[in-house]
Amino acid sequence: MLEISGKDISELSDSDLRALIGLLCEAELRTYGLPTAGVTWGGHQNAKDGGIDVRVDILSPLHADSFIPRSKTGFQVKKPDMPRADILSEMRPKGKLRQVIRDLVDSKGAYIIVSSQGSTADSALKDRKKQC
Repeated sequence: MLEISGKDISELSDSDLRALIGLLCEAELRTYGLPTAGVTWGGHQNAKDGGIDVRVDILSPLHADSFIPRSKTGFQVKKPDMPRADILSEMRPKGKLRQVIRDLVDSKGAYIIVSSQGSTADSALKDRKKQC
């Protein structure tokens, strides 16, 4: 069995982290017998992407316990830690919610920020989840 540690993840480059998230999304869809054609990522990591690095856009409903919460899910991949203030700035540059996030909301989708440096300690997660 392959074992990957948090240290292994934290040492990935931005582009390798993005590829890992894309491959994990494909693996998750395969787990439920769903096609992977709706998972997209690529291009230069720092290219203007509107806030989405990996996109899942499928027609099939997902299992309620899936790691991909909605049939339309956008992942923003960041190597550095993303404390709450940074998350708010990422989602709302200059105080305005990104169009890509509005589009996901309108389609009952989900937006997820992935950070390879962030803490998953309970207190850090609670702080990130506080309402604006």
